[in-house]
Amino acid sequence: MTNSALFEIGVEELPASEIDQIKQQLKDLSRDFLSEAKIDCEKLFCFVTNRRICILLQNVSDKQQDMMVLKKGPSQQVAFSDGKPTKALFGFLSANQASESDLFIQEGYVYLKKKIDGRRSAEVLPEIFRQIVLSLKFNKPMKWADGKYEFIRPVKWVLCIYNNEILPFELFGVRSSNMTCSHPYLAKKVQIERPEEYIDILRKHFVIVDDTERIERIRYQLDELEKEYGFKCDREEEMINKISKITEWPVAIVGNFKQEYLSLPSELITVTIKHHLSAFTTSKDGKTTTFFVAFVDRPEGDFTKVVHGYQNVVNARLEDAHYYLEIDKRYRLEDFNEKLKEMVFQKELGTLYDKVKRIEEISVYIVEKTGLRNLLEKTRRAAMLSKADIASHVVYEFPELQGVMGRIYALLSGEDGEVAYAIEEQYSERLQTKIGAIIGISDRVDTIVGNLAVGNIPSGSRDPFGLRTKMETILRAIILHKWDIDLHDLLNKALELLKMNCNSQTISDFVSSRYYSFLISEGLTYDVARAVNHLWRRPLRGFLSAKAISKMMDTDDFNKLCIGFERVHNITKNHTDTTFDGALFEKEAERTLLNQFVLTKSVVLESLRDLDYERAVISLISLKPYIDNYFNEVFVMSDREDIRRNRLGFLKSIDGLFMEIGDLTQLMKRE
Repeated sequence: MTNSALFEIGVEELPASEIDQIKQQLKDLSRDFLSEAKIDCEKLFCFVTNRRICILLQNVSDKQQDMMVLKKGPSQQVAFSDGKPTKALFGFLSANQASESDLFIQEGYVYLKKKIDGRRSAEVLPEIFRQIVLSLKFNKPMKWADGKYEFIRPVKWVLCIYNNEILPFELFGVRSSNMTCSHPYLAKKVQIERPEEYIDILRKHFVIVDDTERIERIRYQLDELEKEYGFKCDREEEMINKISKITEWPVAIVGNFKQEYLSLPSELITVTIKHHLSAFTTSKDGKTTTFFVAFVDRPEGDFTKVVHGYQNVVNARLEDAHYYLEIDKRYRLEDFNEKLKEMVFQKELGTLYDKVKRIEEISVYIVEKTGLRNLLEKTRRAAMLSKADIASHVVYEFPELQGVMGRIYALLSGEDGEVAYAIEEQYSERLQTKIGAIIGISDRVDTIVGNLAVGNIPSGSRDPFGLRTKMETILRAIILHKWDIDLHDLLNKALELLKMNCNSQTISDFVSSRYYSFLISEGLTYDVARAVNHLWRRPLRGFLSAKAISKMMDTDDFNKLCIGFERVHNITKNHTDTTFDGALFEKEAERTLLNQFVLTKSVVLESLRDLDYERAVISLISLKPYIDNYFNEVFVMSDREDIRRNRLGFLKSIDGLFMEIGDLTQLMKRE
């Protein structure tokens, strides 16, 4: 298999935010459609730049795999009359391009069994490429040609070749060819004779199609500039990735801003340069310098005017920042809270001031439930100031600094350091400090419950308010700080403050699904996550239980315990009553298991109170031989209803104790 194929569509500038998901879809769809078409391909490459979308296939089979088709036709009675084929049978044969020799009779029906020879890959690939393109989904597609076509951006060219052969077809009104385009700086049409030449030929025309190579080029240039200038680039992987998406030939340039602006907070300088130029600030000996590094998508030429243009933009924006900062410094941070009364949080959920009051109440609730009363006053203060900076002039102009400016203004206003840093940290996905975690959780709980109550429920890929991420941040913080808090009660507290109604099942379904996802993200296996997912109300307990199960599950004793529990669980799954009377026990095995259960339950519950889940699991293992003996000696489903119900109630009690640890029936059997 030495065949190769190349498909590329050229488009107008793609939004950087769409590129990653386009690339992932290309990979998934290509694999799926090639597999469905039964075309073998050893290597699949997908490339997406800001101007082109490409699929490169290497070592492609000459043709599809041959297939045997088995198809059920009409009944024998309908297919034949007096032993002769009927019109119904001829219609079936015609529709499937088959003959009578391809038929056989089975269980009173006519079946068709026919070998279908695979078509040449060169014939099938254009159909596959078309299917892939038309299956791509985008957040904001465009229409052009009077609405006739719809895609992420208007299509400018289509390249499609198989070895050295052009595969002719039309897509969005554009005929395929073996021509692509160079970097716009050269403005040249470029012919690709064979797919394997594609990457190198485009590189010679200042287009790097592989994002990994573009990222390496960006990093290399940053390294070289650091050596040349003696500064350190304040690199962010997110920014490097963004630059790789908005350039096909990234070239670094160095500019600098006016010395006077170094008096601004470093965060303000960084955000200005990062968000308005997609550039990097620099530092030397831990202090911000006036130099910044930007990247342009231009292979060669005099960059003097470009640098001057960038410097003018930065200086103008820093002057704005300086102006607004000086205005804000006339006020104390808490003074801005008054403006929050005029700022809508969400239409159905009141103003930002309303939200602040709810955050304060929820924060106090968390303090009480976690026993952190020594932090009550600082937490209440941080909650009260948590959104004040949103009303400041700087955050209005630079919304990315929300929280950061809250911390800066809090310190300038003489607030406690813990309070100030909690105001900033509340927006982090890693809530490290206790006060920051409390107000960060409170803020997110209020947003989640409010949106679920008004019907903004995430579905599929749609989650405009980021509720899934917010819930996972809450769970991560609870686990990090080892807070044994009842999440169900916390959510109900938020709902009570909102004075709204929400279906409890809606909240339960949302949180339990996020809890499962969180457990997986923490490295737990799917079956363990399923086993403890019903414990989502107490996230810390479910997490500790999952860890204990993971540690013990490969032992022989634990696996045997799972088998014993499965017998208990399955026989009682339709029984809800846990009441029983030991006086009704008839067998010694019942009384022995009861005695052992009472002892074990005491140890297990004590261990759970101490959050010692390993000890709890080990204690449950001691029940295993008694459970086995019980089922060997006792017939649970007795003809006597009172005996049967009593035995089921007893076993349901045992099941309930196990379920405090996890649903062990969800665990995959280990060898």
